Amino acid sequence: MKIEKFVKKSSGMYKLFLDNDEVIELHEDLILKEDLLLKREINGEDIVVLLEKNKDYLAYSMALKYLGVKMRSIKEVKTYLAKKDVSSSTIDDVISRLIREGYLNDSVYASSYVNDRIALSNDGPLKVRKSLEELGVDSDSISNALVVFNDEVELEKIKKLVLKQIKTNSNKGEYLLKQKIFYNLSNLGYSKSLIQSVLDDVSFNDSSLREKEYNKLYNKLSKKYSDRELEYKIKQGLYQKGFRT
Repeated sequence: MKIEKFVKKSSGMYKLFLDNDEVIELHEDLILKEDLLLKREINGEDIVVLLEKNKDYLAYSMALKYLGVKMRSIKEVKTYLAKKDVSSSTIDDVISRLIREGYLNDSVYASSYVNDRIALSNDGPLKVRKSLEELGVDSDSISNALVVFNDEVELEKIKKLVLKQIKTNSNKGEYLLKQKIFYNLSNLGYSKSLIQSVLDDVSFNDSSLREKEYNKLYNKLSKKYSDRELEYKIKQGLYQKGFRT
């Protein structure tokens, strides 16, 4: 059989028309590698081999397109190809090629990921580590990448978050507010000891806030209560708001 004609399709694919009226589809990279020129003689065994090799080229092309959107971990690319019904052996071949050619590198990926999370999110180092673990990155690569997320950087981010939460929760007393902030920042993956050290140093201006809340409660409750009962209700209200003195 001879190749009579090439017709280009989309995404680097070509239709090859043979002189026996058979048509096969191959990726352009495979055509170039195998030197499939017009009038080239190929037989049935050649076609079987070419179609099998073409699976790798198609999967490789899909992976490159997937990586073109943003950096990915090895696990992400494997999962993506598996969802596209690519066989495990073909996935292994494609992953090996992508690593060899420098398109996949979990150490580089982890470093980029950590820097992005520091700059663009409120996540602490513990949460960043967990996210990278879920993305399949090995422990050593994660630890090396997290070197830049040191105590100094972590403290600075904690301070900013604490001040922001104090500002947005200005109606809460110091006790409840500290509890809330500690819980929120712990869930974001920050060191509990560093959170506590910041909370111990920060000024909550609790006295003026207590006075303001006291006046609000007095104006509201004095319409229903008086004397000792009024004082009790006000203290109860202040306690619920987080004021302990």
